[in-house]
Amino acid sequence: MKQAVPDGALDYAAQVLGPCELVQDCSWEHRMSSVLRLRDADGLTWFLKCHADRARYNAELLAYRRWVPALSGSAPRLRAFNDLLAAIIVSAVPGEPVPWPAREAGRRSDVGRPAERAMHRHAGMLLRKFHDGQKALPRGDFGLAKAGDFDRLRPRAAGLLTRRELDRARGAVAELEALPCPDLVPCHRDYTPRNWLIDGGALYVIDFEWSGLDARISDLARLHLGLWANRPDVKEAFLSGYGLQLSGADRQMLRGCAVLTAVWLMIKARETWQGSFEDASREALLRVLTTAP
Repeated sequence: MKQAVPDGALDYAAQVLGPCELVQDCSWEHRMSSVLRLRDADGLTWFLKCHADRARYNAELLAYRRWVPALSGSAPRLRAFNDLLAAIIVSAVPGEPVPWPAREAGRRSDVGRPAERAMHRHAGMLLRKFHDGQKALPRGDFGLAKAGDFDRLRPRAAGLLTRRELDRARGAVAELEALPCPDLVPCHRDYTPRNWLIDGGALYVIDFEWSGLDARISDLARLHLGLWANRPDVKEAFLSGYGLQLSGADRQMLRGCAVLTAVWLMIKARETWQGSFEDASREALLRVLTTAP
């Protein structure tokens, strides 16, 4: 069941865009938002996104107003917003979703891999632009804050992992407290191929509802949990595009942030009835816990 469109949302879109037609319901099955593709009288395409969670609306609106402009033409632009409806209207960008998840190494030929690596290099470049969207801010208690985040999640994760697994995960996150505190930058926090659109040689970034200030390294956690495990070539290409060589401290930080992210993903998957995603997140978590940084 998809998230119902709030009463008055389409009327609001008509007030902003003029006469328009509903072309497609693009909502995800997680029911956290409704996403409608609209076409106005001039034939232009827009997206009306209505959030069920006020925090997600506030995060996405802040990102569009403050940080997304750093991506210039490589992301949608904000046309209008409505606080009462928790709705935003954004422009459409061209392209098709990047296949997600990426097929694993060994299950396909090398045909097309140079283009795939080029895409990930481009994705790294765009994430760097987003991270540089405002001046970095110091955070003196980064590791302690992440440990606190884990402790708040632990009661909800208790039915998803064994006590031993939870203790190991908590230990990995606690190791962040021994690392130098990183500065905080604008982070997408769901930066995976499912939020990239590809159009020829151009790449576009979408969906900023989880955006917020965090460590640069933390924004790599979703990729570390996913396709980077089996595709070191695209990892190298991405980091090259971003302009980063991971130090030992970076790898340790990435491990702790990935563990925290995986636990959170398991919880959200269970709460939104995404069984296969929950299983994949658990598998990724256990892999990271048993792998050296």
